[in-house]
Amino acid sequence: MAGIRFTSAAVTPRKVFVRLLPGTDLIPGIKAVCARHNIKAGSISTMLGSLRQVRFVWAIPDSVNKSGLKYGAPKVMEGPIEFITGTGVIGTMKDSGEIGIHLHACFCDATSKVWGGHIVDEGNPVAVTIEVVIDVYDDLSLVRSVDGETDMPLFSIAGQSVETR
Repeated sequence: MAGIRFTSAAVTPRKVFVRLLPGTDLIPGIKAVCARHNIKAGSISTMLGSLRQVRFVWAIPDSVNKSGLKYGAPKVMEGPIEFITGTGVIGTMKDSGEIGIHLHACFCDATSKVWGGHIVDEGNPVAVTIEVVIDVYDDLSLVRSVDGETDMPLFSIAGQSVETR
């Protein structure tokens, strides 16, 4: 991989503000909001609040994958969890067409030790509130599938080819 390579698209967002209520599982809750507001592509620009527990993974070395990394087994941390910040990408899964969410976050445990990583799809119930701002891109198609170059599930911008500079 030499040079600067990228894909890009200019978009105009609309915004959806969300409050997930106590007991709601984080990612299924965001998916329900996406269904309610017809969100097929977007980004999570703001996320904060608290969880009863958090399930997450982080990158570890892997000599088999083309990327040289993989996600390890999920870590489950019991709460209360202070959810400091989260950001993510929303798109559709290539195989099923269902909403896919790629969410990373920083959070702290009851001792104030800070943790972070990739949030697992289920097992993250809200404690008091999770407040989310979603930037919705109605004129964009983001599709997630396993990338041939990295062996990782990644979003790609539909209809865009790679530019090299």
